[in-house]
Amino acid sequence: MSYPWLQAVETEFAERLQGGRVAHAFLVSGPPGTGKGELAGRFMASLLCLEGGYPACGACRSCKLLQTGAHPDGHVVTFEQHPKKDELRTEIVIDQVRRLSESLQLTNTISRCKAALLFPAEAMNSNAANALLKTLEEPPGDATLLLVSHQPSRLPATIRSRCQALHVRLPERQAALAWLQQVAAKAQYEALNESANEATLALEAAAGSPLIALRMLGQGETRAYRELDATLDTLRAGRCEPAAAMAAVAEIDPAQLWSWLSLRAARETRACLAGDSPDRPNAGRPSADRPWVGQARRFADLQREADRNRRLVPTPVRKDLLLQDWLIQWSRLGEVA
Repeated sequence: MSYPWLQAVETEFAERLQGGRVAHAFLVSGPPGTGKGELAGRFMASLLCLEGGYPACGACRSCKLLQTGAHPDGHVVTFEQHPKKDELRTEIVIDQVRRLSESLQLTNTISRCKAALLFPAEAMNSNAANALLKTLEEPPGDATLLLVSHQPSRLPATIRSRCQALHVRLPERQAALAWLQQVAAKAQYEALNESANEATLALEAAAGSPLIALRMLGQGETRAYRELDATLDTLRAGRCEPAAAMAAVAEIDPAQLWSWLSLRAARETRACLAGDSPDRPNAGRPSADRPWVGQARRFADLQREADRNRRLVPTPVRKDLLLQDWLIQWSRLGEVA
């Protein structure tokens, strides 16, 4: 499925393909929930398609083999099953990259070139990244690598510099909201029937990502986001204790919870710095001698702390203690003056 906010990137790739200016490696980057993984998959399909255009024809032998996952010239590298645990690895390891490099050295069997999709690229450990760099430094002449990344800054600069950048941006808020309402209405999501503002709330909870917002509407996750907001309001007003707030949010996925806490802190920071609340004297341009400027700094600190704690979710750190500390700090903020 193609999305309207991807059109510019698709046009650029199509022109490169038509003009014979396809790079040996592309770095497709952008925020989560923008469809860049699907986009890179369509790029790979068009590179392997026997018709040679974009989008791929979907009907030739190459396209049909790729759809089954059995294309000998198309390779996908992502998280593999852990050899000692009943779960997927949380990183891409050197053996995976070495197998890919060996495959790219083989002669094509069906398509005019070989293509590989690697995602998320920032999940490569240092050994895997070094192995990939060797391939990028001496790329096979008929192979194209497509690296997909949520956080390209986490990739070594040596890898980024050897890739043609294709950056996917979030759509403008009104465009994203219009698309979300249209698609969700066609799918007859129950949440939209309950409230006309549900799509707006979902987009806010998804930090502007229309695909994440669409998933939230489909799964009814906006209710949890609304309840979290209400819990934070109650806690900040002193009408409940941090322990009660922890119990109220216990069912929310930890990574999702920290994302929402970060969003709420960022929203409060912006509200403080705006200085336009009608109940504030001298509202207008903020300055250091106005109380809400200091309050904004405290909210900004809480946002940074929430972002840091989200990155700690996969680690053995005591998540309950991190959350307790964050909620205690939030409870001490009180109402903005």
